[in-house]
Amino acid sequence: MTSVAVIGGGISGLSAAYYLSKAPHLVNKVVLLEGSSRLGGWLQSTKTEEGAIFEHGPRSLRVAGEPGANILEMADDLGLSDEIVPVLPSHEGAKNRFIFAGGKLHKLPSSFRGLFSRYELFGNQSPALLGLREPFIKGREEEGDESVHSFFCRRLGKQFTENAIDPMVRGIYGGDCRQLSVQALFPSMHQAERRKGSITRGLLFGPKQKETPLRIDSELLKKAKKEQWALWSLKDGLEALSDSLKEHLARSGVELLTERRVERLEFDTANQVVQVNTLDEQFQVNHVISAVPSNCLSPMFAGHHPVLSDNLSANPSATIGLVNLEYAGDVLPSEGFGYLVPSGEPERILGVVFDSSIFPQHNRPSSATTRLTVMMGGTWFNQLFGDPDKVDTSLLLDVAVTTVSRHLNITTDPLRSFTTIQKDCIPQYTLGHTDRLEQMESYIAKRSLPLSLVGCSYRGVGVNDCVLSARKAVRDFLKTCERD
Repeated sequence: MTSVAVIGGGISGLSAAYYLSKAPHLVNKVVLLEGSSRLGGWLQSTKTEEGAIFEHGPRSLRVAGEPGANILEMADDLGLSDEIVPVLPSHEGAKNRFIFAGGKLHKLPSSFRGLFSRYELFGNQSPALLGLREPFIKGREEEGDESVHSFFCRRLGKQFTENAIDPMVRGIYGGDCRQLSVQALFPSMHQAERRKGSITRGLLFGPKQKETPLRIDSELLKKAKKEQWALWSLKDGLEALSDSLKEHLARSGVELLTERRVERLEFDTANQVVQVNTLDEQFQVNHVISAVPSNCLSPMFAGHHPVLSDNLSANPSATIGLVNLEYAGDVLPSEGFGYLVPSGEPERILGVVFDSSIFPQHNRPSSATTRLTVMMGGTWFNQLFGDPDKVDTSLLLDVAVTTVSRHLNITTDPLRSFTTIQKDCIPQYTLGHTDRLEQMESYIAKRSLPLSLVGCSYRGVGVNDCVLSARKAVRDFLKTCERD
């Protein structure tokens, strides 16, 4: 029988403990250690006395692909099926997305027909024309990684890159596409060009993924496919997902410890034992699953595993300022998911999410209101607002209110607001990220270190990515238990 310590109590750590709890015949003890006073990480929801829901972190989950199917299966198993709030592809909140450039909103294509229309944002060219040209552009001869900006400028042109790819990267990663790795952010497109000299040819005619997909089957997933959900949330917000995981783990006998920051990990590979050192105690387990940010894990190896400590500390993280605003009545000029702002625009925000358009079920039931979330900072937070630990949150609120008033022609003051600074919440996959990750995984495997790495620092920053990485790490660990 085996004991496991999970370090980090965000969605990745909770998910890892959840999957471990499903194998009591192989793992007899699971202890989860979280350095802060709460579990759940960036999943943070507020319900007001009027019944409105505000998200201070992730606000919607996608259904597409293996990550989307996997988290739906988890939600089903946790008994959350009746709490799901789905969004269909035809819903305005799912299909209408905008870019703010040149002082106005530009609607992006939302249908197949729309790909053939000309857009001012793309130099009066159609996205379809850009796509048709792409296979005839010579592929890059140099080996190795490349920035997202450089890659898409070569393949689809500078104007499309700076008005579509750049704001998308800012919206997802809070980052600068000139600094981030295309190999890490868009691996399938990078591999497609390497194999066939073109994104289009590589995706159409390249080899299929070799990895065996997980067996995922649940009634909720079948329902989502039948009804063609695009996005979903929960009635009480996404924090209800981490709350349900906590309840499940407590019932399953997992030891949940908060305010227990791990300072150091020491491996005894001969006996397959790890000594976990916190500020106040030491104990031994047979395996560690780290779900903390890589730059927090790095010091735990300082002095005795430089390959790990150096590579884990290589990537910076972005700080995001979030301002939730609630207005009386319907103040949006158009229904949609929201809009993003390219880095070349003279603005101090990353974008705005139209929360009330995506999930009207989260509005206060007693009266018509509009809920928005303004995102700001990212890679540029210190440059625009100063030290996150010292910034006056009233500055962020003022920037948010004045900016959306100007962009959306809102003439009234908000009924309510929340301002949150999520420090170092999104890791930045800089050039060479994939190579560094492979070096760490090879180092761990060759030395048989009883360690697994999961979470947003490695293979995707989304909630779905984090949950899937936890499941795969636990699956691989349990296979070694079965062999032993």
